[in-house]
Amino acid sequence: MPKKKPAAALDQSGVAPATRKVVTRSPGHTVRSINLPHLQPKAIEADSSLERDFVYLTIAFPFLKTIAHQPFELSLEAGSYTPDFLVDFKDGSRIVIEVKPESKMEGFAEKLAQAEVQLRDRGIEFLVAHDTLLRKDGIEERAKRIRRYAKGQYPAAEQELVIQSLQSSPRCLSFKSLAGFGVQKTTILHMVSHQKLQVNSNLDIDDDAIVQLPITFNEEGNHAIRFASWLNA
Repeated sequence: MPKKKPAAALDQSGVAPATRKVVTRSPGHTVRSINLPHLQPKAIEADSSLERDFVYLTIAFPFLKTIAHQPFELSLEAGSYTPDFLVDFKDGSRIVIEVKPESKMEGFAEKLAQAEVQLRDRGIEFLVAHDTLLRKDGIEERAKRIRRYAKGQYPAAEQELVIQSLQSSPRCLSFKSLAGFGVQKTTILHMVSHQKLQVNSNLDIDDDAIVQLPITFNEEGNHAIRFASWLNA
């Protein structure tokens, strides 16, 4: 197994220090560097393709603020534990995500249960994201497609037209409907990747799929709790 980089301790306030620059852990194990300058200045590391898929899926959640990889280390009765990701949201709520294939869960249950208790005592939510969740029904491929359109420049006039159309509509609009107004699908996908629009939790982006302005939902709970529900949908 490749050696993990040292992780800084979580301070008493529960604030994690900044993550470090991507490195190569060991020969043949290159860490992926995901650059999202529209979201945060520092690249996000991913130790595996499954972690990369988690990042791509997460950036489609419209209330995301930042993502930190291996942000801190917890001391537990079952041993030390370094989470895969800490996700911060616009309302100040936070969630720790452990990304792990379901087939590799054996032997980790007690440590993860202890981590969940300690994190929630600090006001931080906790969720284990399996491959069966992050790759269900091809959602990771749709997430990758949305991610591609985060880069580049797209017509400001089209973006404004999308916003005005959705603000004046009594209901959400489909990609097809917006195309009828003269808006390119690539522009809509760019807006989704930049949190200006949202699609459903399955990331449906076919022509009949619905697009809407980001909404806070009429549900109880903060953004972290809503994200856990959104990810599990």
